[in-house]
Amino acid sequence: MNDVTKGSIPKNIIVLALPLMIGFLLQSTQNLIDMFWVGSLGPDSISAVAMGGTILMLVFTLSLGVATGTLALVARNIGSKDPEKARLVASQSVLMGVLLGLFAAVIGLFFSEKFLFWLGANDTVLKAGAGYLRIILVGSITMIMLFIGNYILQGTGDVIHPMIFLALANIFNIILDPVFIFGLGVPRMGVSGAALATVLSQAIAMAMVLKLLMSKNSKLSLTYPAPAVRIDIIKDILKIGIPSSLQMFFRTAMYMAVISLVAAFGMKAVAAFGIVMRLQMLMLMPAFALGGAAATSMGQNLGARQPVRARKSVWTATWFDCGIMLFMGLLFFNMPGRIISVFNSDPALLEMGSDFLRISAFFYVFIAFGVVLNRGLSGAGDTFAPMVITLLALWGYLVPAAYYLSLYTGLGVRGIWWAVATSYAVNAVLTIIWFETGAWRRNQPRARA
Repeated sequence: MNDVTKGSIPKNIIVLALPLMIGFLLQSTQNLIDMFWVGSLGPDSISAVAMGGTILMLVFTLSLGVATGTLALVARNIGSKDPEKARLVASQSVLMGVLLGLFAAVIGLFFSEKFLFWLGANDTVLKAGAGYLRIILVGSITMIMLFIGNYILQGTGDVIHPMIFLALANIFNIILDPVFIFGLGVPRMGVSGAALATVLSQAIAMAMVLKLLMSKNSKLSLTYPAPAVRIDIIKDILKIGIPSSLQMFFRTAMYMAVISLVAAFGMKAVAAFGIVMRLQMLMLMPAFALGGAAATSMGQNLGARQPVRARKSVWTATWFDCGIMLFMGLLFFNMPGRIISVFNSDPALLEMGSDFLRISAFFYVFIAFGVVLNRGLSGAGDTFAPMVITLLALWGYLVPAAYYLSLYTGLGVRGIWWAVATSYAVNAVLTIIWFETGAWRRNQPRARA
């Protein structure tokens, strides 16, 4: 467990971020592994995974709100040396995660085909994607509990165990993907096999997280069965978390709107979009890791009543990520064809995907400000302003720009690529302006005993 309220700020950020970065990279690699194996089944199968992943983001949206509120409250109470209050927050968060998992399972059972139909899937994609999406949603409690559990540990400053759990999930996914997709000793499941492999690998990691949280080696030592429902604590979590969920909902809804626009240019365009967005998720892992370090540092330092140190910690993490994003932008700009061809070598898909990567590469450095500063604000419990910023950047700019540029300028699908890329800069500028107002200093999230 790391105490980031004292000592070297750059060192603290690195110590927190490196395990998180490895963990996030492993998690993103798990998604890319699915795309790699599914890619051998053809562009329609890739499109099925891309569209199914869009719906899965809705579940992630709900769990993100719980996780964000939990991290802010756990970190703040750990920083103020009150582990009992942190324990109360964690126990209520786990309970909320179970309820979210049950809700997602019901949705998956009855609405999987309808979701894909609304996104514009053709008959082939609909047939392949429905099974994938149903399995992913029914088993999504594994993802939710793993996600929330790791955020609880992160709030305490423990970033090593989440990395280990994600690494193990990744190893099991590598083993299970070809087994279920191609039927190695079991019935061949195709695209649906990728979903089952993911659910099972995450279930193993989830069990390990919960076991650690309930062990005596944990700072929190959660008990089972959980304590009685505490509406007051749930309200505290949701007060911080709901704006984060809405922020992610706006992002997910935007993704659905954009993929519907992309679908008008064919399923190969959807496949190209899906591959590039998965690649960008891999590229975003350092930003998420440094953002996680910024959130933990912000929460603990505010809990220790050190707002100046909290601000400096967040900016230190942001500048670290600027350097990483610059490097990644140069890499993606110079090698787009080679990178896309790893997943599929269809000429049309390769051309559209490479074009999207080159356009986006110019704007990657802005992501550091939009992601890391945003996560720093969430660590302070300030989630409403980032929600408004996301709404403006995505729905006030990106979606209208994608619609106009793709349909009325002759750019076609390239207009969508430009709208997505330039939205990074819009989000960054608005986030910097808000962060520098210092309004986040007024947020004092703290669980009640």
